[in-house]
Amino acid sequence: MLDILRKYIRAERTGNWELHLQTIQEMPPYLAASGHNLYVKSARLFLQQMSNLKTQHPNVQQYFEEGFHVVRRSDRLWAGLSSDLIIEQVLMRSLKTCGGLKRGRGMTEQQRLLWLLSMPACAEINQAMQEITRVNFNTGEQNQDMTKARQSRDWKDTLSVLRYLQKRNPFSSDPTLRNIATGFHAHPTVTVDTAHAVGAKILASMDGKTPAEYTFKRKDQAVTIGIK
Repeated sequence: MLDILRKYIRAERTGNWELHLQTIQEMPPYLAASGHNLYVKSARLFLQQMSNLKTQHPNVQQYFEEGFHVVRRSDRLWAGLSSDLIIEQVLMRSLKTCGGLKRGRGMTEQQRLLWLLSMPACAEINQAMQEITRVNFNTGEQNQDMTKARQSRDWKDTLSVLRYLQKRNPFSSDPTLRNIATGFHAHPTVTVDTAHAVGAKILASMDGKTPAEYTFKRKDQAVTIGIK
């Protein structure tokens, strides 16, 4: 799961469309096993639509392959930001700030439409104001993760993890499933260690059904140590 997350972050930060699709395809078994039902349905629909993108919208496919499925403020290698992150941090946050829809403007369909369509014009005005006031966005060649201070902090964090694992060896000869922090041994019914197989079984039961028809059952999910 951590490897999938690392590849997904890399795909978003570098604008790698093929790696983005690959990681999205690897996620559903774990999402299903952990009970993230809406994410499972959304991921399957997304992959189905993207499989037809090349024939239905070849120009969009080309843009995505060139790295335009992410948002950038600069052309540096590790500067891509996923669209859902931008929506959450920019669009949704602006709803609650001064001038947003939740600050006395109302949330009717007409008001939402006017507010959304006016955002590009507002961005142009904002850019013009920055040029007039000589307030510009600048970036250096060195990535923030490569600074001496960041490397020093990362090294300290690495040593902390190693010290923790030295006292709580996760690779001991004990064949039972246990929590290395508390020493608590798992009940025989715990299946979290086979989450991929559990999730794959759930996905197989979804085949041939529409997202609206299928209903997830809690008993089909992976059983964690905390539950038992």
